[in-house]
Amino acid sequence: MLKKCFFCGSPDVVRNGVRGRKQLYKCKDCGRQFLGGRRRDKSQVITDYVEGKQTLKQLAVKYGVNERTIRRDLEGMRYVYKIARYKTVTIQMDTTYWGRGFGLMVIRDALRGNVLWHKYVHHETIAQYVEGVEWLKSQGFRIYGVVIDGMKGSRST
Repeated sequence: MLKKCFFCGSPDVVRNGVRGRKQLYKCKDCGRQFLGGRRRDKSQVITDYVEGKQTLKQLAVKYGVNERTIRRDLEGMRYVYKIARYKTVTIQMDTTYWGRGFGLMVIRDALRGNVLWHKYVHHETIAQYVEGVEWLKSQGFRIYGVVIDGMKGSRST
């Protein structure tokens, strides 16, 4: 595996000392110094979390970091939208919480189980559900039915 510069992508790098048991590299093209090692792709973390149905602990073990680091990666990515192939859907909407102020609001296709929209929230509100449904409609989805928990006021939407 050939090491590339983290900043400019150049393969012209040399080893340049050690910092805290980690190898340092220096790019000959841009002159910048960077730590070696693998960097985790935050978009891959969110994909593993949402689609791979992995817990924070499983992701922490997989990427070799603390659970709090994984949580920070997930909080930093506010919206991830995927356009589904099937545009006629019955949707399920719910929010799952980990702790007091960290929750994941999900809208998924009830038949196929695909996550169509999600958002990280501190509190579950009807306005956020409406935001998700409106986004689906703007993307061309035709919603036949909605399955939602017994949240007060949700019938009016």
